[in-house]
Amino acid sequence: MVNIILLESAIELVPREIVDHPSVIKNAKRRGKKPEDTLLDISLHYHAMKSLENKYKRGRPDIVHQALLLILTDPTVKGNVYIHTIESKIIKVNPNMRPPKNYSRFVGLMEQLLRYGKVPPGSNEPLMEILNLKLEDLLMEFNLVLLTEKGEKIKPEELCKLDNKWILGIGAFPHGDFSDYVVKMAKKAYSISKFPLETNQVICRIFSACNMVLDWP
Repeated sequence: MVNIILLESAIELVPREIVDHPSVIKNAKRRGKKPEDTLLDISLHYHAMKSLENKYKRGRPDIVHQALLLILTDPTVKGNVYIHTIESKIIKVNPNMRPPKNYSRFVGLMEQLLRYGKVPPGSNEPLMEILNLKLEDLLMEFNLVLLTEKGEKIKPEELCKLDNKWILGIGAFPHGDFSDYVVKMAKKAYSISKFPLETNQVICRIFSACNMVLDWP
């Protein structure tokens, strides 16, 4: 079992301070939605985001989409899956969920989740649900291993040998470092490459290593 949490994930609804920006209104109108009910996306809202704090870590929901496709479609490596957002929301992902491969459908699903708190709304067994927890609350259940280029260098297969009280923290933002808030909660910090890796590369290395440990079932 490999537990994973995507940390400081660059996924959020358009923040209140830019809902009146022309690029935000244009995209929302095209999709028949209110601006505040659409995902922040730097490819659509680049000019609007110039005024946002911490703008370089925000507006990349595609990173979360790619990560979930890798994590949830592997037939052998299973575990608990969580998303910690840039706004510090904690999302629990049903490990049996099959995320939509189509990005537009994924965007609609996440917009529904961030607006209503779960998908499907009102479900007793949701695919995803926002928990009434802070990161420190969740980490009372798990010990956090932070995957960072600043960590101790190890082989990725070593991560596959951790028991289910550990959770692997993988950054899901485009630029910058983990906040001090996150770093201070880590019990261990490891690096699995001498090079900086993107989110999907980290996941691919870990899952390939775990399948190798399992003798490629």
